[in-house]
Amino acid sequence: MQIMSGKDITTEKVTCLIYGTPGMGKTTLLGTLPGKTLIIDIDRGTSVLAGCENVDIVRISEDLHELRELMTMLNAKCEYQNVALDSVSEFERAMLAYYGRKGNNNGVPDQASYLRTDYKIIDWCRLFRTLPCNVIFTAWETQKEVIAVTGEKYTQSRPMIRKDNAENICGLCDIVGRLMINSQDGTRYVCLEGSQTIVAKDRLFKRKNCKFEELIGG
Repeated sequence: MQIMSGKDITTEKVTCLIYGTPGMGKTTLLGTLPGKTLIIDIDRGTSVLAGCENVDIVRISEDLHELRELMTMLNAKCEYQNVALDSVSEFERAMLAYYGRKGNNNGVPDQASYLRTDYKIIDWCRLFRTLPCNVIFTAWETQKEVIAVTGEKYTQSRPMIRKDNAENICGLCDIVGRLMINSQDGTRYVCLEGSQTIVAKDRLFKRKNCKFEELIGG
């Protein structure tokens, strides 16, 4: 057991979840991160990064078996400053479809498929956090109606992941941001300030928003 003093704790790597509506430019912006980036392309959207020299791309088979091999390789030797899973929304869907095909319900996911997916996706996110580099999850955005304890209803922007999974994954991340567009000049930025209507946080650098390319550095 190791006991550390708070003054000795340093921020050597971060884990981020960035979400936004499809077509907002999440995948494109991954190419602007400082350092070398490996993108695990789950939803097959990396064609927009053609010609980007600081990005490597790996496409995992539909059964996801290659992911375990990749994680073992990266933990043994990681030459990347950033590893991105694009996207965790499609990762959840692919996992659910895989368990559905293996089940006895004519390929349709049953309750057991949902339970296995819920457990496994959180387990995978924990494994990603063990990598010796920055980890970035992307997700699609969804709108959800929330009822506060006071009875007030409001619409909340949040990652498109099943409810408990979304809350668990957001809890595991240091930074959760919503990709948005500045209405004045059309530039994209990441909102990092949480509210009733937006799921977001930055527990490391305490920022309200930032440019995407400045996401990691604080």
